[in-house]
Amino acid sequence: MPGRGLRAEPLQVRSAALELNPEQPGQVQLGRLQYLGGLILAAEGDVFGGYSGIVVDADGAGLWAISDIGHWLRLDFTRDAAGLPAGIAAARHLPLNDAQGRPIERKSLKDAEALRRLPDGSWLVSFERAHRLWTYAEPGAAAGFALPVPPGFETQPDNGGAEAVAVWPNGDLLLFSEEKEVASGHTAAWLRRGGAGVQGDVWSDLSWPARDGFKPTDAVALPNDDVLVLERFFTPLSGPKARISRLAATSIRPGAALQPETLAEWARPVSVDNMEALDMRRAEDGSLWLYVMSDDNQNRLQRTLLMVFRLEP
Repeated sequence: MPGRGLRAEPLQVRSAALELNPEQPGQVQLGRLQYLGGLILAAEGDVFGGYSGIVVDADGAGLWAISDIGHWLRLDFTRDAAGLPAGIAAARHLPLNDAQGRPIERKSLKDAEALRRLPDGSWLVSFERAHRLWTYAEPGAAAGFALPVPPGFETQPDNGGAEAVAVWPNGDLLLFSEEKEVASGHTAAWLRRGGAGVQGDVWSDLSWPARDGFKPTDAVALPNDDVLVLERFFTPLSGPKARISRLAATSIRPGAALQPETLAEWARPVSVDNMEALDMRRAEDGSLWLYVMSDDNQNRLQRTLLMVFRLEP
């Protein structure tokens, strides 16, 4: 929650229930994921939208999101008997600030694409265009310090940077570049072992297979140290697609050409948009719930979707 003195502006966010497949209302299975429920989110004005990274509360009561138009969003849910989001109880937004505590205004500087919580409780934000990793003590605060980035990080394409960031409980990081090519059919990934300190960071190069035109947009570490990667695809002819894959923990090592296992891939008529944000929490029954959110690009033809899946063992 934002601390004292941090100005949070209320926001009226509407919601409606989201079916997995409107053409087959009874469908709940999607590959190795089970669809639990979801919401279509909308709000008036030009503040809402563009959400590219999320962090879900451990108890599922709400989430924080980061927007690529330069703000934080807090959503508090109303929930059903199973603990799933059933609506929006409250919403508010806070500015995304620079190191002086001033709202970032320039488009090239405020393009936030990934959000993760570090073991020390701070918040890590990955930016593209001006490629960098910044930390914040809390949402709405002034930027704290910039984490050292791997060699070549700054040479990523303007709109193809590190949208996917996974953080392990010990502070190790795994970054995926959306478009920086390092070999034929492979894009850049970087691994940092040894925690999230400012000093002594050592990065290792890995590569990610650019399969079928999909691009990585978020990643999350599982309790067993495996990593899930969210990918998106779009062409004007076929429309949007999404995919979630798993990387075995034992395969994530310096120099590796990563080999993901596809868990689920979907396209219309299954509900899909520009799926960019992914997080995970453990439910009361011990199962793992995945929260997937779309970036509507503030385009009236697109939607902000929030989907919740159970990951099969």
